[in-house]
Amino acid sequence: MQAVIICGGKGSRLKSTIGNAPKALVKFNKKENLKRQIEILKKNGIKNFVFLVNNFEYEISHFLKINFKDKLIIHKDKDFYGTGGCLYGAKKYLQKKFLIIYSDVYFNFNFNNFIKSSIKKKSLLSCVVHANDHLQDSDTVNLDKDFYIKKISKKNSGKNKINNAISGIYFADKEFLSKFKFTKNKSYDLVNDIFVKLLKKNFKIFAYKSIEFIKDFGTPSRIKIVKSDIKKNKIKNLGYFYKTRAVFLDRDGVINQENKNSKTLKNFKIITTALSAIKKLNENKIPCFIVTNQSGLAKGEFTLSDFFKVTFKLDKSLSKLGAYIDDFLVCPHFTKKRYKNINESFFSNYRKPSSGMINTFIKKYGIHRNKSFMVGDSDRDILAGKNAGLKTILVESSKICDYRINIKPDFKTCDLELAVDIILNSKKV
Repeated sequence: MQAVIICGGKGSRLKSTIGNAPKALVKFNKKENLKRQIEILKKNGIKNFVFLVNNFEYEISHFLKINFKDKLIIHKDKDFYGTGGCLYGAKKYLQKKFLIIYSDVYFNFNFNNFIKSSIKKKSLLSCVVHANDHLQDSDTVNLDKDFYIKKISKKNSGKNKINNAISGIYFADKEFLSKFKFTKNKSYDLVNDIFVKLLKKNFKIFAYKSIEFIKDFGTPSRIKIVKSDIKKNKIKNLGYFYKTRAVFLDRDGVINQENKNSKTLKNFKIITTALSAIKKLNENKIPCFIVTNQSGLAKGEFTLSDFFKVTFKLDKSLSKLGAYIDDFLVCPHFTKKRYKNINESFFSNYRKPSSGMINTFIKKYGIHRNKSFMVGDSDRDILAGKNAGLKTILVESSKICDYRINIKPDFKTCDLELAVDIILNSKKV
């Protein structure tokens, strides 16, 4: 397998931190990021490398030749530019299938699982997506039920977004280069030019959702975050080879105020302390997932558009704090009513108290059951958590009077903020 590492960025936003130096050679723990990327890729069985350079061509080429004795392909194209154009300019060096990686991404990532999933999907292009702490400064995607991209939202567009951010890691079939018309002396962005055009032509692009540690460090603040996380040894919990502890959250009554009309944007009132509680989980690198019943969709009490507006508001509010929900699942069905418009990646057939939504995430992301928690405000939430083998915390909202199932939670508290304190202080986690 071949990895193509794009090292051509100017690093304009990092000049105050790294001066006139390439982003690829920023050091973390006394090791250049490019060197670390290559080492991890080799551990994943990647043996063939192509480095695409532009700015800082000499510095990067010199570094590679000194540090690696392998036969290296270092290419600078004079006719085609940008993260998409440089790939076309280097097409004679590319294998039939290959990884594409931006050199300003720090990762702890299982490439083999990504490659296998991408090959199975048989799409021309695949990308790794994840939730991050800078939603508006990211290209994001909406996904269908099979995790193919339906829509791309450009970074800094000001538009409402779901936090599925494109991470800077891709898998490609070389054939995609023949499906796009390149013109000399023009710059082409891999996502906003090539992805967008291919989607318009009805080509499928697969998105591989991950909670593993992937962080682009294109700004000084993000470099500080990566260095801090390394120093505090927080990255370990987000590695695929390590069973991950996580927190599963009900939404209504835990993150937002519980009321009959909370499904519409006007009446969706977020609990402020819940946002800071989620951020605390993010800072401790504990993945958090929403698993919620929304039978109002099947009953016709609100529309899918209403649901998206509420989700956009929550993601935007979290992003302002530098926080995020790692992933979410929604059961839109009711006992005897099925919701028919299910072509979304986040819909599930498992209605709580079934543990199906929780189990889906446990299997997908390698979650450690015994070290994880379910936080909810109803007997259905607690039973779902117990059925999944999790520790449970009951938030005593207005629904407490409807608590009928004779099953006790492990803990009780009045809000999510205190629930997170219990989770962080628990010796059993």
